[in-house]
Amino acid sequence: MGLAFETCLLDRGAGAEEKFREAVSGKHYDVIVFGGGVRLEPAMTPLFEKLVNIARTCSPTSVLCFNTGPWTTVDAVRRWWPRPSDVG
Repeated sequence: MGLAFETCLLDRGAGAEEKFREAVSGKHYDVIVFGGGVRLEPAMTPLFEKLVNIARTCSPTSVLCFNTGPWTTVDAVRRWWPRPSDVG
């Protein structure tokens, strides 16, 4: 796919938001994938909203993708990479 992958695993603690902000600040990411662990659990909705807004602010040109588990990460990226606007 021509992409390098990095993982930013977050815990449920108060530091999760800042850890993510540090991970996406000052570096370009073509794609950011949010996992089901933060998206699919109702109790995680407030954190998920914060993470999406951090991504939009700190990495505004990144495509945001969503998987349903680790085994669907590549499929999530393939849906958006290359970007539809980049393919002819």
